[in-house]
Amino acid sequence: MKTHRRLLVFALASISLALFANDARTETQPSKETTPMSEIVPIAIGKSFLEGKGLVEDDPSEYDDYTKSADGGKREPTSRSSSHIFHHDKIHVSVIEAGPDKVRIEGLPYDEFVHIVMGRLILTLDDGRKFEFEQGDSFIVPKGFVGMWEMPERYRELVVVDTEALPAP
Repeated sequence: MKTHRRLLVFALASISLALFANDARTETQPSKETTPMSEIVPIAIGKSFLEGKGLVEDDPSEYDDYTKSADGGKREPTSRSSSHIFHHDKIHVSVIEAGPDKVRIEGLPYDEFVHIVMGRLILTLDDGRKFEFEQGDSFIVPKGFVGMWEMPERYRELVVVDTEALPAP
């Protein structure tokens, strides 16, 4: 009888955890409010977003403060970008898709962790040194980065940024 009761408890616990995990997976919208401790749950990074499904078109002016065109003038995007924000509190986590495009970064305003989900990225410093990254690579672009950000083909990344360093809205 003890074994039967343990199996029943295990089954009920498993079902409860599965329901909890399903709720956590659907909670992908950013919250600007502080969540009560009892409401803090893991936020799943949905595979569909990593595959580029459900991303929303970005406003290109969002990047005006620190980007220029490849020739140094005002940036006119050659491609549209889209994204989905998973979390925005002490850190900002999103998936961004763009390219092909080439932009000049004039002092990135924050440290940025990047994991490439699709495509390639070439970062070129003003001294000519190139850093090439491809699907599956992860790296950090330090605050203050100056140089070219080139996406030779369609490109998708998972990004994590410290929100304290983000420009004020």
